[in-house]
Amino acid sequence: MPNLTELRRQKRTEREALPKQTRLQNSLDASRHFIRTLATLRSKKIALYLAADGELDPLPLIVRLLRLNKKIYLPVLRPGKKKALWFAEYRPDDYLRPNRFGILEPDTNRRKPIPTWGLDLIVMPLVAFSADGTRMGMGGGYYDRTLSYQRCRENWKRPKLIGYAHACQQVKNLPIRNWDIPLHGIITEHGYHSFAFKHFLKETMD
Repeated sequence: MPNLTELRRQKRTEREALPKQTRLQNSLDASRHFIRTLATLRSKKIALYLAADGELDPLPLIVRLLRLNKKIYLPVLRPGKKKALWFAEYRPDDYLRPNRFGILEPDTNRRKPIPTWGLDLIVMPLVAFSADGTRMGMGGGYYDRTLSYQRCRENWKRPKLIGYAHACQQVKNLPIRNWDIPLHGIITEHGYHSFAFKHFLKETMD
């Protein structure tokens, strides 16, 4: 396996190389899988993200969730040097402002952030994932720091963490570091796969 820096570069290159139409179709397919699976959940407050850098785009999913009257939250960089995230509610008519990385986020002067444990579900972007639920992010550690409290509470139930990615982002294995927060499951254009929590979501019955 390449070292982590090389692997991160390789997987980012692969997803960016996907044709635009393929990325769009993957996003539509993944949103359909998510909505079918969501029937077994009682999630009201769901955090997502705005896609960049070839990430699987959750915008079709956001549209579907809003139609189901779910409350949608987006990540906001916490001020200061903590390199962690807040989550603020998003509504379709909201003004979004770019953060220091150029990623759009809600205006916290208008939308008060809520604590992470106030969310039911976080749909997380990633660069790569493995079959045991290990997630590789962009390398900044923002989600790991934000969710670090979950390492201390073995039975902590909220929020559930679902990766959202193109299937090509899967790798055979990834090293597990002591600060990594594992995923409960992953959704790709091919469907849903559960990791540690086998009964967290039920597969759709056709």
